[in-house]
Amino acid sequence: MAPEATLEGDTYRARIRIRVAKKLNVASSKYPVAVAGREALLQAPTEETSIQDSDWLVINTRGFADDASARIFGRNLQMSLHLASAVTRLGLDPGQDLPTSGPAQHVKQHIAENTGAKVRDNVHGLDVFVDDPNVTFFNLQATGLVRANPAPFLSYAAELHGAVEGMSEEARAVVLLMNFALMRPEPVAQIIFCISAVEMLGQEDQWSEAQKVMLKQLAGSVQGMAVGSEPERSEVADAIRRTLHRISLRQGVFRLLDRLNLSHLRKSWDAIYGERSKLVHGLAPVPGARYEDLAGRTVTLCGRILLTRVAQEVPAIKKHVDTFYPLLP
Repeated sequence: MAPEATLEGDTYRARIRIRVAKKLNVASSKYPVAVAGREALLQAPTEETSIQDSDWLVINTRGFADDASARIFGRNLQMSLHLASAVTRLGLDPGQDLPTSGPAQHVKQHIAENTGAKVRDNVHGLDVFVDDPNVTFFNLQATGLVRANPAPFLSYAAELHGAVEGMSEEARAVVLLMNFALMRPEPVAQIIFCISAVEMLGQEDQWSEAQKVMLKQLAGSVQGMAVGSEPERSEVADAIRRTLHRISLRQGVFRLLDRLNLSHLRKSWDAIYGERSKLVHGLAPVPGARYEDLAGRTVTLCGRILLTRVAQEVPAIKKHVDTFYPLLP
């Protein structure tokens, strides 16, 4: 447990605690980032831990006059970090602004009375509070081997800070799902969650009114056919009527690709989805098979589709898609 230093005269602090899938290659315990005219200080959990040795990181921004301004800045930074992580394929868990660790209230009171330290629960996500040199947290440490260059991730987060506030709930959900997939260490989980995110976007579409009329007429014609028994004809007619409520997953994705001017990716989607179906449904199980290559191709294809959708609201990310989600010829 170690207090985080504060700057004299500051009033409110926005503290964001995150977890990353790939540790950032920074040998020091602190790394300042300029965001919207302020210094956001990326820090390891303790002074003795380097950023590159921890997947839990804290970003402190100080000097806010009130809670509201600190909270607005913090929310935008939280979202821009999330989006920058998706763009750079880093993998980030932003938390739900809830504590993951902290002592009981009577322990906090005892510590305050005996040492003057003000112990706060260690929130995973955004925490805004009155800045005080006596504020302290119980910290976590972690070690690992896979590290990522921090520059693209942090510079993109700073660049995107002013562009994320107006993002729709759908776009935010896309970014959340992408990071959830990138946080999974298992290739199979990455495949399933990435494809599910694309399918989610495609399920907003419905049949056109003309198509609904066609389906109703088709169901009625089946009922009058001389083929099969009455129960068999009824089952087929009911199956047709059920399709009135929702188009198929594949049709939904194809409509999504058309809307995003990505129709040329239809063949790639079918190929990836076919491999995914063999894996998920066990049509061609291979003992001891490894799926890292399929996961990489799936993340690239789905990431390209999903970020193209987000780029409709945040155009600044479009220029980075080719860099981090390049499709092989």
